[in-house]
Amino acid sequence: MKWYVTIIMLAVLVVGCGDVARRKNNRPQRRDWEDKPLRLGTTVEDGIFDEGQLLQVYAKITNTTKKEIKGNLVWEIETDEQQPLKKTKVQVTLKADKGRQAYCPVYEVSEPGFYRFKCTFTPGDGGRSISDSMVVGYVPEKVNSPLTREADFNKFWKNTLKELADIEPEYNLILKSEKSTEKMNVYLVEMKSYGGLTVRGWLEVPKKKGKYPALLRVPGYTSAMKPVNKYDDMVTLSFNPRSHGESDEAPGAPDDLWVRSLDDSDEYYYRGAYMDCIRAVDLLASRPEVDKERIAVWGGSQGGGLSFMTAAMDERISYCLADVPWLCDWVRYFKTTHWEEIDDWIAEDADRNWNSMLRELSYFDTMNMAERIKCPVLMGVGLQDKVCPPSTSFATYNRIKSPKEYRIYIRSGHGLNPKHWDFGYEWLRGHFGLE
Repeated sequence: MKWYVTIIMLAVLVVGCGDVARRKNNRPQRRDWEDKPLRLGTTVEDGIFDEGQLLQVYAKITNTTKKEIKGNLVWEIETDEQQPLKKTKVQVTLKADKGRQAYCPVYEVSEPGFYRFKCTFTPGDGGRSISDSMVVGYVPEKVNSPLTREADFNKFWKNTLKELADIEPEYNLILKSEKSTEKMNVYLVEMKSYGGLTVRGWLEVPKKKGKYPALLRVPGYTSAMKPVNKYDDMVTLSFNPRSHGESDEAPGAPDDLWVRSLDDSDEYYYRGAYMDCIRAVDLLASRPEVDKERIAVWGGSQGGGLSFMTAAMDERISYCLADVPWLCDWVRYFKTTHWEEIDDWIAEDADRNWNSMLRELSYFDTMNMAERIKCPVLMGVGLQDKVCPPSTSFATYNRIKSPKEYRIYIRSGHGLNPKHWDFGYEWLRGHFGLE
């Protein structure tokens, strides 16, 4: 008998829910998601297990044929750093026109972190195997990575901030009537930043006179921010640091920003990019319509890291929202991911190696700066994110000492449920005191 996915389906289901989230210690209402033919599930709706809980993951297998089918179910468990922990094979019998739920055999973990489960079903007649995998978390609030700060870390950033302060911003606001609305003026804004580069963004200002809270939006990697035209009771700056959107190109090589001038922390791309974000805060703080006690920063991926770092470096930030944040815990990051451009960069120079690269990157690791964050923080995480693994995000998050909360989206990878953006704005507007 031939094996077809349309005949026998291995379905992964989380009990009655889809992308669900955890907020502080409260579990929200479950949400439905579109069923898929291959899916694993857990007995907790957000995929996060509390201390002392056994990790329970199961597969629901459905035989839609009229014949009984026997086969093997293989379970594999590994850390998010791909270290194998356990492999188990069990025999299963699928009755005709019946479904069954098979649980992964008990495996007890003690280390906080994230674990990948893979389940493969192989029919006994030699047909094609099908499989699925998923990541679950175990007390992520206790994920702990050692700090990697060099001895001159604080001096490095103190000097960098001083160099930025010595540069006149030369703000220039250009009204864009074609983008403005009945209630909002939209400006293309320009300002001088670190190294004398001109960086730009889109400033949306209510036409009605008054003091308004302000949101600084920062971009993902190489993406360009545009006006959002969402609310007329707050100021929004959709900002593009160097090499993004309309802003000047950063000097140096190669083209990949995250390795541009990485040999020298003084010249590294993110030294300038971080300062660009501080300059954007300078602009907001200079505006008469902005309430300086209510300035927030929000970004995703690279923007999540920029949000963390901006809040850490600038006490004028009142609220920080960081989604699927990057630029977190570089050591753990390179244990859990692999990128060809890093291989290429190291191979170009015999003096380059993991030690030298990680030493330079330590100056730009949000984990090393997180304890400076004083404002409330909201973090959004995709549990299945392979680009910015959740363990790296929590390495930074767990170092933050100010009020904080996170939301986990069990089915999301490097992109969150669209409802998260609505929640983020609700969270922010609530803190801003807006209806």
